[in-house]
Amino acid sequence: MRPVLNVTSYSGVKSAEQMQKVVRTKPQGFWQTVGKQMAGGRKSNAPTRKTVTMMPVSVPKVLCRPPGQRQMEWVDLWEAYTYNKVVFIKEAVNEEVANNMIALSLYLDSVDQKRIYYWLNCPGGEVVPTLALYDTMQYIRSKTATVCYGLCLGMGGFLLTAGGEKGYRYAMPHSILMMHHPSGSSRGQASEMHIESRELVRIRDYLSLITSNATGQPYDRVIRELSRNKWMDPKQAIEYGMIDKVLHTPMPKMPTGPKFRFDREMDAGL
Repeated sequence: MRPVLNVTSYSGVKSAEQMQKVVRTKPQGFWQTVGKQMAGGRKSNAPTRKTVTMMPVSVPKVLCRPPGQRQMEWVDLWEAYTYNKVVFIKEAVNEEVANNMIALSLYLDSVDQKRIYYWLNCPGGEVVPTLALYDTMQYIRSKTATVCYGLCLGMGGFLLTAGGEKGYRYAMPHSILMMHHPSGSSRGQASEMHIESRELVRIRDYLSLITSNATGQPYDRVIRELSRNKWMDPKQAIEYGMIDKVLHTPMPKMPTGPKFRFDREMDAGL
């Protein structure tokens, strides 16, 4: 005998119970099948490898006393440095970075008139935000000092040279410094591109004039040499007038104790 197939056909409007039966019999796709198999494997009694959850690396906390407080508090490392008027610029200068640094500089200047130290590890940045930060550094009553650690390229080198007071521009021994003219691009009609190029040349001349005053180099030399990337080490930067001093870490003293002779004595028998 042939098996009897129980086929139910639906026509018209179907009830909720009928629709659930249709959905159950609908063939599953590839990812649904894989998901079910993985879920079934997780529910099995087979031995599984223990998952180790690592603690996320965050900004270190230090114990210090904020101004106006009597008790010590745990605060972020960067925040603790701001209590001593030390500011870190550790990324390219854009609108957000410049706004934060400008607001922080104005606040630190309102606290007292002690010198503000700007530690720079800056790979460059945009011209207009950097000029806004430079204008603020010149505007505040507190004197400024700049320190390069890592690298200062482009507008970072401009902030290092022009932002700090002469005599208070430093660099670490293995810092990398570079200065060049600003660059840009434009598109559109020829008249619009001509206007944009004239504005770029005006900004180039203005930055070259500030750099010339900060370094003591002739204006024509700055225009000529910064037309290409001018790379310098700290010693060359001092000669160029970009910085004033290299910060050397004191060498640790050798412990006192018995002295050893490392020279070999020749054996007469050999």
